[in-house]
Amino acid sequence: MHIAIFGASRGVGRAAVDAAVLDGHSVTAFSRTSWTPTSDAVTVVAGDALDPGLVLPALAGADAVLVSLGVTPRQRSTPEDICSRGTRTIVEAMKASAIERLLIVTSYGVGDTRSRTPFLFSIFAKTILRGIMADKELQEREVRASGLRWTIVQPLGLTDGPATGHPYVATDGSRTTDRISRADVGAVCIDALAHGKYIGESIAVSSAP
Repeated sequence: MHIAIFGASRGVGRAAVDAAVLDGHSVTAFSRTSWTPTSDAVTVVAGDALDPGLVLPALAGADAVLVSLGVTPRQRSTPEDICSRGTRTIVEAMKASAIERLLIVTSYGVGDTRSRTPFLFSIFAKTILRGIMADKELQEREVRASGLRWTIVQPLGLTDGPATGHPYVATDGSRTTDRISRADVGAVCIDALAHGKYIGESIAVSSAP
């Protein structure tokens, strides 16, 4: 399978690139900054996900698309609405390219899991992260209405720990802990795309107890 991954230079996106290569897939890794991959199976494309002229050719040959766009409160150069606007651009390019399979990474506490957010995180979500979370809400709504074969991945608090190989994945919004490694989330994403899992579903991902 050839997977186009947006937001591929860091975080869950980078972890998904590594998981895809490990699983024998090829990747177009799209990100705002260029970087040097460690595998010939990865082609890096530097560009802005808001630019249709760059997004469309990046989808050439792709069987599936993974979107892991995001911004932290300190990233002044990235628009706060990058998730919804970037995803909208990608969805339009997918339709023009006749690509149907889409997986996006948002956050626990968005959409169906909004009322189940851990207490401390809910405080941050309503204050410091308010704009970011609102953008992810819009992103999820647009994906659900896209008509594509979509999956929404909602990880708990992300860590830089190694992949355990045994994450807890739930379609009912339940969780076992308040943490999950980016490596585990990346592996869950690639597994879902490669094996056609969770189509039309939102999944919560936390570390196993």
